[in-house]
Amino acid sequence: MYSCTKKLNLKHTYGRQRLIFTSFLITVITFLVSFEIFSSFVSDHFSDKYFLLFALACLAMYPLHKFCHIMMFMNDLGSIIVQKVTAMGFLPILNIRLNHPISKGRFLITLMMPFIIISALTLTAALWYPLYAHYFLFLFSMNVGLSFVDFIYFKYLLTSRNCSFVEERKHGLELLTKFDM
Repeated sequence: MYSCTKKLNLKHTYGRQRLIFTSFLITVITFLVSFEIFSSFVSDHFSDKYFLLFALACLAMYPLHKFCHIMMFMNDLGSIIVQKVTAMGFLPILNIRLNHPISKGRFLITLMMPFIIISALTLTAALWYPLYAHYFLFLFSMNVGLSFVDFIYFKYLLTSRNCSFVEERKHGLELLTKFDM
């Protein structure tokens, strides 16, 4: 049996527009800082070749980010619930969750998977192909912006002491404590 100790709804707490604006701002600042740092170490000129491939990679970033979240649960595909939420009217936003509670530690790892995997891939690619580093650094920055909400949830979960399990609901997280009757 589980007892809910706290509910987290970031859209209600911060507001959807504020989350989107902050995520966009983090994306821009991350790109500017990472590009400036990279260009100070590498003296190569940048190429605009393969722009169409870059544009497709930008469109694929959100589904790839979501896929990295569910990688930890590939052996439990039957319990994954995928819901399409149309928050902007035409842009599909996916809500992917499990139909059962999971441990806090596993949920923390799941939150950080997209940031770790995609950041490692894009930064490594920027070092290997410095001619196209601006593309890879922008993809890295997009991933950091997409991970903003994950970072907020991560912070809340780290500071919550009474929580041992997490259940994701349509409108946020429920922090649960398991007890025996």
